[in-house]
Amino acid sequence: MDYFEKTELEVTKKIPLSPHKASKQTWKSRLTILWLLILWQVSQNAILIPMNKHGQFSIWKIGLFLIIFIICVILSYQWARKYHLIPAINWRYFQLDKIAVGFGLMFAVGLISSLIMQLTGTKSTANQTVVDAIGKMLPPVVFFIMTTSAGFFEELIFRVSSFELIFNKWPKVAAIFAWGLFTLAHNPTNLASFLTYGLMSLVLTGLYIKYRNFYLNMSVHFLWNAIVIIIFLMNK
Repeated sequence: MDYFEKTELEVTKKIPLSPHKASKQTWKSRLTILWLLILWQVSQNAILIPMNKHGQFSIWKIGLFLIIFIICVILSYQWARKYHLIPAINWRYFQLDKIAVGFGLMFAVGLISSLIMQLTGTKSTANQTVVDAIGKMLPPVVFFIMTTSAGFFEELIFRVSSFELIFNKWPKVAAIFAWGLFTLAHNPTNLASFLTYGLMSLVLTGLYIKYRNFYLNMSVHFLWNAIVIIIFLMNK
């Protein structure tokens, strides 16, 4: 019985979760990260299906996007379960107090980032500018799903894959890799944007180091993106 099977048993019996233990991986299992990256890219590029610069969208195109997106999520979840990277989903992993603390830390980081941008005269990051431009061309429901899905895909790629798959025997290396990859993936083009995404990555990576709970990280990431997008849509 591996770590995650024990964890699921403990969750079912409502016993406090035991400390995380790195799962065994091989070079073959590590290479399967390519499958996750493909699914992530397919899910992201599926937004091109309903995208229309003239603001006209067909219901069937939105439906096709949703079908492709859901399939990518299911396959990604099955991949993570197959290689024992995450336990089976259970409500006990969504610990509201820890989610609230994580969101509070993200909010604090957001305030710090806003202050840095004001001091440096930076209006927005290059990544956010691109996201906003895409948001103006997509139906709100598609844009909301595209952006909030980062809570699922990015946590699997940057945190879970780093700690449980690629560098599962080297947690310090995994921490540096996860922090750096997330930061660089958001295309920082100046000091303000680097600090913005670097601090966000620090919070999310720190949460994963402390709790090793994918569902906790996913929830915090999802909530943060959801609030940002809701504000954007209200001001659109």
